[in-house]
Amino acid sequence: MKTEKDVEEFRKEIEQRLIDVSKLPDPDAAMKYYQGALRTLEWVITGQDI
Repeated sequence: MKTEKDVEEFRKEIEQRLIDVSKLPDPDAAMKYYQGALRTLEWVITGQDI
């Protein structure tokens, strides 16, 4: 079971990866993957789809 701190650290890591891949020449696939990870995390925590 993850603590709130663990979840927040994971969210920050995914957000940073999203920023990093936006600098690649063809970031579309990676951006969709990380955006999906953030959406899933939000759904698991709040039960709401963003």
